[in-house]
Amino acid sequence: TILTERVCCARLNVLDLAKAPWSGMYVIFCQNLLIYFRRWRRREILNRLAERLAPGGLLVIGVGEVVDWSHPELEPVADERVLAFTRKGYSGT
Repeated sequence: TILTERVCCARLNVLDLAKAPWSGMYVIFCQNLLIYFRRWRRREILNRLAERLAPGGLLVIGVGEVVDWSHPELEPVADERVLAFTRKGYSGT
């Protein structure tokens, strides 16, 4: 189907995202992972994931995994059921 042709599921080493070939991702789910890392490492991982998002892309992380992180290119999604951010710069065209 069209959807499966456009979806990429992959296991990556989040400590070595520089080797991950992907960028311009529209959705990244990172849940039930960050709790295993120290606060500084969580921020580092999230910053690297944020850099891989396309403009308008969505980063979804586990609720409660991070409470003190922000990124200058991301805006929080206004929905208390999920902890998600969208990347700025999407023009809608």
